Amino acid sequence: MTIYSRVVILVSLVCIVLPPRARAQNDQDGWHPTAIEAMMLPKFCWGQFMKNRFRGPEFRIQNCGPGMNHYCPALVALNRANRSFDSRTKRGYLQGARAQALYTVKAMEKYPYCPIRGQVDRTYQQIERELGSLR
Repeated sequence: MTIYSRVVILVSLVCIVLPPRARAQNDQDGWHPTAIEAMMLPKFCWGQFMKNRFRGPEFRIQNCGPGMNHYCPALVALNRANRSFDSRTKRGYLQGARAQALYTVKAMEKYPYCPIRGQVDRTYQQIERELGSLR
């Protein structure tokens, strides 16, 4: 096998693994995870993304108020950012994750006993750190 053939195979594999840049959406409706991506999320996200299979209370975020439906898309974007090798793509995903997480943080303000408050705050801080390291 020639060096050229090896490079073609390697580039083909990389293109399959990397998320398409065109999917770097910035709105909540655009974060449609694959089944594998959804299963990597906390259980309370499964009900949001796979409603037909996961319907019980353990598959929903409870006692946190409206706006919590933005947290799971933030996690999808964060996971995609962490799988991105291109800094521009990574920044796009992180900016989308930041917008979704910030919306969630603000929506949670009126619910001091939200059981995932700490997790949401840590996620938002992680996103901010990662964006700061890209500058």
